[in-house]
Amino acid sequence: MKIISLLSFLLLTLISCNETTTLVKTGEMSVYMNTENRLFVENSGFTVAIVHPVRVEINFNGSDTTIYLNYSKTDISNRGFTGYCSVKLDSAIIQFKDVWSESGKSIEINREVEVEGNSSGSSFMSAIEFEIKGSTRESSSYFIPGMVYGSSSNLTAEAIGGESVYTKGEGKVWIREDRMPVPMMAFMFGDGTSFSLVNSNPDGRTTLNDATPVDATTIVDEGLKFGSFFAEQKGDMLITGYAFPGTEGEYTYKGNTYPGGQLHEWRKRYHPLKNGLTQHYSVTINVDNYPDFQRFYTAEWQHAYAILKPEVNKQDIELVRRTMLSIIPGLMIKSNGKAALSNWYDSTDSTDKVIDDKAVFGFTGKNIEMAWMLLYNSAKYPDEQSEIYRKTAYEIISSFLDIKVNPPAGEGYYFKTGDPALAIPSHKCIYLRSYGDAMKVLAKAYLFEKDNGRIHDDWLQWMTTFGNWVLTQQYENGGFPRSWEPATGKILSKSAASSYNIIPFLCEMYKITGENRWLAAALKTGLFSWNSGHDKGRFVGGTIDNPDVLDKEAGTLSLEAYLALFETTKNIKWLKRAEVAARYAATWIYLWNVPMVRSDSSKEWADGVSTVGVQLISTGHSLVDNYMSFDVDEYAKLYKYTGKQLYLEIAKLLLHNTKGMVALPGRKYGYRAPGWVQEHWSLAPPRGKALHPGWLPWVTTSNITGICETEMFDEELFEELKMESSQESY
Repeated sequence: MKIISLLSFLLLTLISCNETTTLVKTGEMSVYMNTENRLFVENSGFTVAIVHPVRVEINFNGSDTTIYLNYSKTDISNRGFTGYCSVKLDSAIIQFKDVWSESGKSIEINREVEVEGNSSGSSFMSAIEFEIKGSTRESSSYFIPGMVYGSSSNLTAEAIGGESVYTKGEGKVWIREDRMPVPMMAFMFGDGTSFSLVNSNPDGRTTLNDATPVDATTIVDEGLKFGSFFAEQKGDMLITGYAFPGTEGEYTYKGNTYPGGQLHEWRKRYHPLKNGLTQHYSVTINVDNYPDFQRFYTAEWQHAYAILKPEVNKQDIELVRRTMLSIIPGLMIKSNGKAALSNWYDSTDSTDKVIDDKAVFGFTGKNIEMAWMLLYNSAKYPDEQSEIYRKTAYEIISSFLDIKVNPPAGEGYYFKTGDPALAIPSHKCIYLRSYGDAMKVLAKAYLFEKDNGRIHDDWLQWMTTFGNWVLTQQYENGGFPRSWEPATGKILSKSAASSYNIIPFLCEMYKITGENRWLAAALKTGLFSWNSGHDKGRFVGGTIDNPDVLDKEAGTLSLEAYLALFETTKNIKWLKRAEVAARYAATWIYLWNVPMVRSDSSKEWADGVSTVGVQLISTGHSLVDNYMSFDVDEYAKLYKYTGKQLYLEIAKLLLHNTKGMVALPGRKYGYRAPGWVQEHWSLAPPRGKALHPGWLPWVTTSNITGICETEMFDEELFEELKMESSQESY
């Protein structure tokens, strides 16, 4: 059945009924019930059927039974209506009370569930469920923030929502909401109609027996206060809704990266049928119509943002800056006439001598970016450390200049031998991303030094040599290969999905030399990137360890690239394209707090620190980090260039909340000293934990770059961002 109207996405069958009872009427929207106790929503002449608003899954000694209920009674009030129903199970009764209210174009359902009596050996889960007829997986586009964007393409096959779910043309996607940066699920159908669900008041509390195990087990516990969203595809029928507590399947994750972390199993969660047990949860449903997928998901995300109103966790930004930079000189490793930072240090144990044996200039190593930040801060805030910072920066940069870059021989060097090293040795390739990271910031450092009367011809020669070579690698369509064989330049990955990585460097070379060839290449790459998926709101290929999957960094790096093109050319189209990338990247940010679980064992994420502002890293797993601390200046620029308040609020979140777990004087958090913080964490099981306690240079450079480049862009705006934030509505 074709989906044909703004609200008909929930329509199972077109209903024509003469006898109805209006339950609530506000503006153009009304909710009514027919003589068969079936609910309908009507708006502007379109009718929506809501079939069986109550779903109950009963677990008895490991065997599941599902029961569907309609309301047996409804009470109309000034604000809406309340629906009641109950189900009796042996000696226990489960009573449901749903309060429906209309707010603007959305409907909020507040549910209260209470158990009377006890049923030994039994447990239950409840859900609000909707059915959408005429929607196959191929004809609909899913939006699950940080997890699914449109189809199952650009996901690993065994990812939640990946292709393996739909091998038989149907499949089930149930997701714990603590795994979701925004507790929501939304769908857009072939004719542009859409349906979304948002948990408008997420709790997220859990227990140790749920938060600790990484394997898929069934747990019955009244302390489970999180839910899950589900989408079950059965041919041309989509069944979706919100369940409480949060069962997950048919794929789930163990808490590490794929492929070993992806399980084709169910992680079932229930509450006991215990006298006095209650459930409380709220879901907001929204209906709309959009011209394309990109505008659909960004608008629905913004709708959720307005509901959740994420709070800024204010930090002392100047203290963060000074403290994080202060640890860098002491971490330098000097060998064979070179000096740089290792790619990995233990953030918790100062006696741990097991560090990476190489220095890397881009990606996770970020040595040259660290040098750039040391140079800037040595000049901006001259004190007893400034000369140490400048000397350290010069040492870092000079240590990489003998690496051959035409063609590239490495992405760093080994401390013991000085020989070229790769960011990921097992991959045996050179990545465009690594060189894009390093060369763009070296170009900025070169211009900064030149403006301060210090000319570094050797820096410029190294950058130009690489630039001349990389221009020979540009495809006719404007793209660049993803990777090459070291020293030979043989293309190993022809994929051009990460071509945007080179654009900022090309723009900087245009600024340095005034030669049009650099800008012409950048513009050609920008056009290619936009027409290769960015125009549809899909960004892939950011991280080098997850080839061409949807990830956060693809969005942030594309945002940086399009802003570079806008600032270089002043052509407004690049600003608009930067906005598309920025709105995609923002969907990876946690807009709600996932509380930790107290225990006697140490945790990497501290109790009481808000998780608002952390971001999922990539599709296919659920680890989070604070990489987008790097992007404060990008969102500050968008605010300045467009005047849109949302960008200012995102900039505040990224400036402050990403520093919540940085060790500072008076809050060590178990790290070795103030200034330290680790790379990542998990908010789904194992909650608060990480794969390792490692500090990598990118952790500090991202935080410091976001601070300093915002200050460079607009010092007055930077001071405003450092102040207490106010909440706005959108």
